[in-house]
Amino acid sequence: MLYRILFITGLLSLIFQIGFSQNNTELLRQHANTFNSPDDLTAIIDLIDHEKLVLLGEASHGTSEYYTKRAAISKALIQEKGFRFIAVEADWSSTSRVNKFVKHKQGGPSTIDEAMDTFTRWPLWMWKNEEVKELVQWMRDYNADLPAEERVGFYGIDVYDHENVMDDVVEWISGIDQNSGRTASDAYSCLTRFSETGDYIRMVAQTRQDCSEDLMEVLDIVRGLEDNPNSDRWGFFRAEQGAKVAISAEKHFRGNLQRDASSWNYRASHFYLTAERLLEFYGDKSRGIIWAHNTHIGDARATEMGRQGAHNIGQLARESLGSDNTFAIGFGTYTGSVLAAYNWEGAMEIMQVPESPANTWEGMLESVGIEKFYISFSNPDLSEALNRWIPHRAIGVTYNPRSERGNYVQTILPERYNAFIFIRETGVLSPL
Repeated sequence: MLYRILFITGLLSLIFQIGFSQNNTELLRQHANTFNSPDDLTAIIDLIDHEKLVLLGEASHGTSEYYTKRAAISKALIQEKGFRFIAVEADWSSTSRVNKFVKHKQGGPSTIDEAMDTFTRWPLWMWKNEEVKELVQWMRDYNADLPAEERVGFYGIDVYDHENVMDDVVEWISGIDQNSGRTASDAYSCLTRFSETGDYIRMVAQTRQDCSEDLMEVLDIVRGLEDNPNSDRWGFFRAEQGAKVAISAEKHFRGNLQRDASSWNYRASHFYLTAERLLEFYGDKSRGIIWAHNTHIGDARATEMGRQGAHNIGQLARESLGSDNTFAIGFGTYTGSVLAAYNWEGAMEIMQVPESPANTWEGMLESVGIEKFYISFSNPDLSEALNRWIPHRAIGVTYNPRSERGNYVQTILPERYNAFIFIRETGVLSPL
């Protein structure tokens, strides 16, 4: 009897969704803004007025069009709206070296190839690709004739690669005070003595001891050197941020021991903390651009993630800066191909993305019949008509097209994003 009830309920839901999709196809078509090239897409920046943070998403980490379209929007925001930095879902340590190249800093990479070689951690295709290379070179060229204090920057907001981050912090401290550098290195050894993160997590589970106080000690050392004559503003900022990366990484790892959203939330909170610190670093009137997956930039409260206790940078930005100071743009596709791996740290493969079912957001957007378009949810009639929980596809660095059902997240699209860019068929990144 229970199975019969569930079957009937599911069937009625499917019938409702299909009817809902058909009823709103024409409305979506009326509000669709067609584009054919990345340059056409820059018209979307007319939707952005005074917002301090623009969040640019992606439905996968291995799709070329998401990168080229975000790059086009970012360039326009920098040139026409005065945005000061791009912060991406990448490691702080490697992007700090790319930032030196972008901003023509002394001691940085001298060529674009050297800059791109700083990306060494899996998945390499995510940032070490032709699409990012073109953007990095453009940023360097754009900065060439600007005063140092006006140059736009390139940064990472993630918590991974904590080993290199800690090395950078110790190096900076030692350059100012060798004794403090040795103290910091000893404190970090609490974590660095574990060759694998899993070994650290098991130690915490067995002993109920952790390295959080040791990592905080290093942050205190860094802060104590802020006013040292040998401490410049950027060097201190980079070291303090590096110390915070280590703290957030440890919390993220340790959060895996809790059967809730803690691990995810520690990482998501660090994403927002980094964006907030960059805005502060650039000054009161600064504006920044964030590149991250849709699951990070689209307000978690409009997804089943939020109902499970998870938050993200999209939600935190709206809560802290205000919805009127945040603009989130999601991306999606109906079918195509993607770069991903079947397992964590597995080999990169080109995988086919199946056509989305009709009862998904992607299926509904495909029914509009336009290959490439974007929609703004500023129109209240459109937003009200689309205010429904409907599955929305999300593909990570690991992916199995045969398990497609597990790649959809229940979402209220107009509450999750301010605008959405749809491309019917997409292709793969060009890894270096």
